[in-house]
Amino acid sequence: MELDALFGDGKNSDVDTIDPDAEVQEFEIEEVPEEDEGVGGIGWQMLTLFVCGGLVITALAVAFMVWVIEGLVF
Repeated sequence: MELDALFGDGKNSDVDTIDPDAEVQEFEIEEVPEEDEGVGGIGWQMLTLFVCGGLVITALAVAFMVWVIEGLVF
């Protein structure tokens, strides 16, 4: 690829260029309304599920560890 095509010196006529007089469309950015304080976050249901899941996984790990230790001892 020639550098003339990148920098547009005007000598290379077969390269598409941007028309400097083209219209520019501007879009308005809509602001998101602020929510009340305390709303959002992960929620109490997700927090409860997370804590209970952690307890179940911990219980399974302890049970497996006890099972392995009993198998080694006896």
